[in-house]
Amino acid sequence: MNPPAIRVRNLQRAANLAASGARAMACRIVRNDAGPTRVDVYDDIGAGWFGGIGAQDFVNQLAEINGDIEVHINSGGGDVFDGIAIYNAIAGRSSTVTTVVDGIAASIASIIAQAGQSRVIAPGAMMMIHDALSMCIGNAADMRETAELLDQVSDNLASVYASRGGTSAQWRDAMKTETWYTAQEAVDAGLADKLAERPANPADVAAHDFTVFARVPRWLADAAQPHGPMSGTHSHPHPAYGGQGGNHEHEHTHDGDAHHGHEHPAPEGDGQAANQAPRVLGVESMPLNGPLPVHHTATVDKPWDGPAAVKAMPNDDAVLRYCHAWQSDQAESTPHKEGDEDADDKKSAYKFPHHTEKGGPANVNACSNGLARLEGSTIPDGDKAGVRAHLQAHLDDAHKNDAEDHHEHPIDAAAYAASFRQAFKEA
Repeated sequence: MNPPAIRVRNLQRAANLAASGARAMACRIVRNDAGPTRVDVYDDIGAGWFGGIGAQDFVNQLAEINGDIEVHINSGGGDVFDGIAIYNAIAGRSSTVTTVVDGIAASIASIIAQAGQSRVIAPGAMMMIHDALSMCIGNAADMRETAELLDQVSDNLASVYASRGGTSAQWRDAMKTETWYTAQEAVDAGLADKLAERPANPADVAAHDFTVFARVPRWLADAAQPHGPMSGTHSHPHPAYGGQGGNHEHEHTHDGDAHHGHEHPAPEGDGQAANQAPRVLGVESMPLNGPLPVHHTATVDKPWDGPAAVKAMPNDDAVLRYCHAWQSDQAESTPHKEGDEDADDKKSAYKFPHHTEKGGPANVNACSNGLARLEGSTIPDGDKAGVRAHLQAHLDDAHKNDAEDHHEHPIDAAAYAASFRQAFKEA
């Protein structure tokens, strides 16, 4: 979890509630005489602190609906017990219930998504599961009691996921590490039954406040909102994320064992070209033509000389396809046979190199530069989303492993208490 961000977010909520009073938001009902009634859960879950969809309002409205329902979800989560009440109200219906994740089903919203007899997730959407969290002000006994309650709650949530497959212990392990799933990954893990036949808008996934979570994918954090100075996240600026190249030669093997404590200089200039468009999720399961499929490899952070790297590559399609993010239609349609030296073995048929050899790590500076050059490139516009996803996947992997190699900043308890008092004083 991200305690510094949690306290800032909750202080803001406390001030807002004190100033204007809480109001539970009702879900949206779209009745359809020819088919199931659509119920939209497009807000945080819970009244009170969360100011979103309260269980009481939801259950009252659900009771007025006869027949089949289709629950569409785009929620970053919220109050556990309101979410459990909503889940049980949906799952307890005698009629046919389908849940559809349109954008994001994070935290307790991912539990609500399990209530359908049929569970669907749209390409481009995401799901996230994590251990329950709370705030506690009190003595050591109060803290221990809260911790025990949180473990009970998390075990309970894990049992809901396990009812769809796997064991509670396996799901709890995934919850403890805060696990994010693309649409296809959610299906593979058992959190959904199938992909929807229509695309979702990836921008919908970013339309929530994710500062409370610790392992948010970088593209999602950047698209949702800029990190402010009090976000509480560990700042680890990296030239690969929007800069124009690096000037240091250390290497990240990212094998999960090595730890490093160096500082990366922030890129000069605005350096935002690579982050202006969010990553297109679910691209791993989409048909690809020019863009080469997303793959996850080790990453290396050192200067990148693209022309020299390409010159050193053999004229072999297996190497070129691994080392680049895009191939021409002619290369794609040519049978891939070793040593035939035809169209797919021509270096000119490939663009956006970022590996130096087959099986080697991705160079993060090459990926960043490729993203910066993508919009102005001559490849077909329809291929750019796939290339962006390929390069961004490598940057996400590098950022994820960098984050794992660093400790979060400790909480300043005195400042926390002072800010809490000040928030209510100002309200």
